Amino acid sequence: MKRLFVILSCLLLPALSYAEIFDGLSQGASKSHASDTGAAKMPMAAPEGPKGEGKVLSVVNGSGYSYVELENNGQKFWVAGTQVAVAKGDKISYVENVVMEKFFSKTLQREFDRIIFASHLQKQ
Repeated sequence: MKRLFVILSCLLLPALSYAEIFDGLSQGASKSHASDTGAAKMPMAAPEGPKGEGKVLSVVNGSGYSYVELENNGQKFWVAGTQVAVAKGDKISYVENVVMEKFFSKTLQREFDRIIFASHLQKQ
């Protein structure tokens, strides 16, 4: 079942390269211990899944991705997706694909306690 989830994630999550998903599998990593290895450009899928929004607190761009810290209703959280031009104070919306716990980004050399990988980030 876990492998089916990962395979489906590969089909539904254009913001992550296949290498990222399979790297986690090859290391025996679960959904809670994945890592990034670089961006592969894939066409964006039509937005599907739960939608969210928030005010941008900070942005870090790397390897074709935007890691965006958001605030919504007093809660702070991180969202990552294909690189987008946003700045502190902007409001963005996103389409959630996968939520990962303890995600370590090799590109940024940091671990996120919880991060939402989105197929669609858009400035409002």
